[in-house]
Amino acid sequence: MSATNNNGIPRKWINSTYWLTFDPEVKGKGWAVMSNVHDLPRPKMWRRNGVAGYEGGILATEDAGKNWNPVSNDIGESAITHILIDPASNKESRTLYACAFGKGVYKSTDGGKTWVQKNKGIEGKEPFAWRIERNERNGELFLVVCRRSDNGSIGNEFDGALYRSADGAETWTKMDLPEGTNGPMSLVIDPENSDKILMSAWGRVSPGLFSPDTGGGIFLSEDKGKTWKQTFVKDQHIHDITYDRRNGAFYACGFNGSAYLSEDRGETWKRIKGYNFKWGKRVDPDPRDPGKIFIITFGGGVWYGPAKGDENSAEDIVTPLLIRE
Repeated sequence: MSATNNNGIPRKWINSTYWLTFDPEVKGKGWAVMSNVHDLPRPKMWRRNGVAGYEGGILATEDAGKNWNPVSNDIGESAITHILIDPASNKESRTLYACAFGKGVYKSTDGGKTWVQKNKGIEGKEPFAWRIERNERNGELFLVVCRRSDNGSIGNEFDGALYRSADGAETWTKMDLPEGTNGPMSLVIDPENSDKILMSAWGRVSPGLFSPDTGGGIFLSEDKGKTWKQTFVKDQHIHDITYDRRNGAFYACGFNGSAYLSEDRGETWKRIKGYNFKWGKRVDPDPRDPGKIFIITFGGGVWYGPAKGDENSAEDIVTPLLIRE
């Protein structure tokens, strides 16, 4: 890999940074995942040529991002979309997990110096590993695998999936998705109740002119994913769900020009007035002020404002209630 003078980042990786995490105990130490492939996980990025030829990898920094060093030679060139640090691991040799889009899950037990693929139990030759989350109470891992098609089909090899691991990614067990859903996007374990899981999903194309997408929105499980109930259906394209432990608020954001707030552990949701950019990705609470949030968008910069919305803002987006027969 030939690096530019751009702080050690290889030239061919400079396009999209999908995730960044810093060590909670070691000041300045962190990891980022990058790729020359943008727009993942949207199907247009692999519809023609698949995932062959994706370039990218994992970078480490010891000085808060002033300089970076590639550390993913064991994985090879790949679009890495997520990296997770196990905060319970030894700070001198951190355990890390990474998602390689089209290759699956990789694990490091030496702070990212070496990596081993951990796909036992994951179906498919090219799993679109997207996100990996950890239950902070018992260490269980949850993996989100994106679906491989946007043609509206379901019940075939193109479906997305959820997996659980109770042994540090050594083995994975497939979980049930809500009926009619095959496009999981993000997953959050309620820190106050480890049996409670919130999942966001991308809807499927429905047959018929002007028919709304189905199977997307927000789903809640109170039994570790054995059963699900839908708590938000109006928005069928939810990208991320996030949580602020300071006030117990859950936030959600997606590609329908809206962001949402739940103050009752995900049971109900209301639109955050004042934000209206069409392609939202993620809500991040302001670490300095629980009353403010950042909204990360795809192409519209970063929005900043009151966490509960601007009550004086004119409501310019009204999403009608979907009527189902």
